[in-house]
Order: sequence, then structure tokens, then C-alpha cells
Amino acid sequence: MGRQKLLEPIAGRTLIGRAVDAAAGWPTVVVASAVVADALRDAPVVIVRNDEPERGMSRSLQLADAAIVPNEPIAVLLGDLPDCDAAAIARVIAAYDASVDVVVPRAGARFGHPVVFGPAARRKIADLPEGDTLQQLRNDESLRRRIIEVPDETAFTDIDTEDELASRRSVER
Repeated sequence: MGRQKLLEPIAGRTLIGRAVDAAAGWPTVVVASAVVADALRDAPVVIVRNDEPERGMSRSLQLADAAIVPNEPIAVLLGDLPDCDAAAIARVIAAYDASVDVVVPRAGARFGHPVVFGPAARRKIADLPEGDTLQQLRNDESLRRRIIEVPDETAFTDIDTEDELASRRSVER
């Protein structure tokens, strides 16, 4: 987008603010650039700076993983999902137990977020290649995966372009 999209407002709250609010019921680690970290300085979250965002989502996940107690499951939520709320997060977290390594929501054929990674999946995070996808870990056949069906994909809709931002702003939620 040519600027830090996570600081763009929708319905009076920034994208990252909406994500932090949605995750407020759980201990939250935010991996962020310096500018986003500064905007969150008063938020009740642990901030991990990512000074190399060009390395992709895998790098951010590696930084978060290193900041969180090992052997615990983690739920990964992207900051550019303006309609992913606490209920969506809770539904995925509730589907996790020790019998699975990954929990992922799906609406129809589309997978979404948040995704929960248990300890076995977390042990693979450090070895992920650079890039902007978690599909390799989510789809790893050596991991036990639970897919939970959700009624619609609204919570999965991310903001990547000016048109998507304008379209989402036109619908107040």
C-alpha cells in the first residue's frame, strides 16, 4: 500500500488496534515494525520489534515463537483482519487440545485465521523458509490437523490494497 496499513483506521480504530482489542482476552504478543510498535506503546501487549519485515510472515512468526514460553500452544492472528473478533479467536482456541498440532478455521474451501499451533508445530517454526505464508506449516502432513468449519469467511477478509481498504471502510462494523 505504500504506507503502514496497520495504522489505517476503520470505524475509528486502526487495523492493529482492532486486532489487539480482539485478542484482549488472552496474553498477547505483537510482532511489529518500529512505527507500529510505537503506536502500541501503551497497549497491554508484549511487543517484539521486527526490523526486517521484508523477510515475510515466517520471520514474524519466528520472532513471536522465540518470545513465548516453549511447549505451549500459540494462536496466530494477522493484524490486517478487521473483522476477526474475540468470538472467532475463542472458537479456534476452544478447538485445540493435546490430540492435535494445528487448528485452522475454514469457510467452504477457504482457510483463515487465527491458526493455533501446538508444541509439535512450534518446533518446526524456526526452520520455516522466508516468505509470506504459513501454509507450509499449516499443511504439514506430519502434523495432526483439526479443521473447524465456520459459517462464513468474513473474519478471514484481510486488507492488502487501497480498494480493499476503501471497500471495508464503506461498511461500518
